[in-house]
Parts: sequence; C-alpha cells; structure tokens
Amino acid sequence: MVDNYGSSPSMMSFIRSFLGLLLLFALIVTALPLVGFWLSDLHWVFDLAAQFMLPAVIAGCALAIIAGLVQRAATGAGALAIAIMTSLNAGAWTTPPKDVPESLPRFKVLHFNVWYRNNDLAKVAETIRGANADLVVLLEVTPRIRDALKPVTDSYPYKLGCGEGDPCNIMILSRARLKANALVRTSDSFRSPLLSFGASLGGCPMTIYATHLTRPYPFTTPEAQIKQAREVANEVAAFPEAKMLIGDFNAAPWGYVMQSIATRADLRLLAGAGGTWPVSLPRQMRIPIDHMLAGNGLVFTKREVLPAAGSDHAPVLATVAVVEPGKCISR
Repeated sequence: MVDNYGSSPSMMSFIRSFLGLLLLFALIVTALPLVGFWLSDLHWVFDLAAQFMLPAVIAGCALAIIAGLVQRAATGAGALAIAIMTSLNAGAWTTPPKDVPESLPRFKVLHFNVWYRNNDLAKVAETIRGANADLVVLLEVTPRIRDALKPVTDSYPYKLGCGEGDPCNIMILSRARLKANALVRTSDSFRSPLLSFGASLGGCPMTIYATHLTRPYPFTTPEAQIKQAREVANEVAAFPEAKMLIGDFNAAPWGYVMQSIATRADLRLLAGAGGTWPVSLPRQMRIPIDHMLAGNGLVFTKREVLPAAGSDHAPVLATVAVVEPGKCISR
C-alpha cells in the first residue's frame, strides 16, 4: 500500500529508524568531550577528546533543537543535558577573571601566534598598535614577518629574540628593560623552545617565559606533549618568585597538559570566554590553546580575545595586577 505522497509505510519506518540512529550517533559524539574530561587522567585518548568541550556545548544545543523539530524528545533532552554539563565543567576556565582594587599597579600583555604564512601583516601591525601592551609576545615570527613588522616593533624600546645562532621564531617587545635571557629546548626530537628573560612590569621585577609546544596526536606521538609539558613545568618551577609563562601550548586549559604545567610550576591560568583556534570558527566554538599563566604575587584581571589578524590563531590581550609586591624578585 502507498500513501498519498507515494511513499510506503515500510519506507517511512526505515527513514524514521535511520534518523533515530543518526541522532543517537550524534548524541554519543557530542558526549565524548565531557566523558574525556571526566576521565582525562586515565589515558591520553580521553584527554584528547576533552579538548573539544567548547564545540561540544554548541553542538549539544544544536542537536537538541534538531531533535525537538523531528519529535525526538529523549534525544533532545539528552543533548541539552550534555550541553549544560559540558558548559558547567568548562566554566572554571571560561569565566572572566575578577577585578581587584584600582589602586594596585597593573600592566598589559599581548600574546599572538602570528602564523608563519600570514600575508596580512598590516593587520598584525594594527593589532599590536591598538593593544598598546607593555609586553608583547609573538610566535612564528619568520625573517619575512620580522622585516615587515619593523615599523611597529621599532616603537618598542626593548626587543628580544632567540639569537641568530639558534632561531626559535619568538619575538619579545617591551616598554620595560629586558634583562639577560636564556633559551632551553625540550629534549625530544621536536626541540620546542622555552625562552626566559627578566623584566620589571607594573613595578614588579619578574621572570617571564615564552614557549611553543608541539601539536597533539595524530600530528605527533601520543606522549610528546605530556613529556614537553613536564620539562617546561620543571624549568619554570625552579623560580619561586613572581613569574609568567606565555605561549601557544596546543592544548585546552582544562586538559592534562595545561593542568600539569599549572600544578607543577605553581601557576594560575588566565581564564575567560572565547577560544583562540581556529579563527575560521565562531569564537565560542574555538579551542583556547594560546595561554598566559601567572605565578605568586600576580593576578589576571581581564582577558580579551582580539579580532583575527591574518593568522589561524586569535590574539589574546591580558591585564595583570601586582597584588603582592613582596613576591617580586629582589632588585
């Protein structure tokens, strides 16, 4: 028997069953980042899944709407519950930092992975000028990019890199005098850089580290990032005074990599809404992989994800307050 539209009941039943299975599969995929977050300490596979918590929030909301439209109430309720739980679990790292009394000294830091293939360097220069930061940390700065940005970088009295003998594509711009720097690299074959230097920001002498960790699996071996995180954390942990760690860690703030660095080195992560990569996605669906961490005596008071500027990463501008001057390095 055929209905008025030419479709048999068995065909309609098949379509409904297929749609139900498709929605169930989408529900399971949407739940994976949340499950990964809960179990991230057990295996690197769970930690990898947890990186996608912010996209999972949007996906869960979208799936709930679709399920409601096709009258799949149970699937819709499940998708909405997953979106809410994922959002709540990620909330500690997406909630803006609290402000502190205005009387406390503060300074601004701009961090930007400009991307070695960036062809819109005028926009990069505009971003640096507009941020008006006291300290600028740029990554993936090739000789081509360095030359193109010279008009804006020359406006900063102090500049620092890794040196011609061991280039690492990190460029530091500062309004405060920069003190002797050191460059160490991870012991693996990727030899990711960790550049350290001294500066007095907000009247607080401190040690600052800049780094760029390798990408996660499947681009590298499953353990590569974890080993690099431990080495970087051990280096930073050696200095108990005021310090900052800034860089592209290719890892979400709630994952094992960033949490192990923060714990081992006694640092606090800059939190706030909006991811940084890839900029082709809406801000709330991006993964925050570009981070700043602060040590004793320093507190983040503001985080801004700036508009795209030719890179696949978004720039991040932070305001930092000096809350315990006694933690600053003795002059």
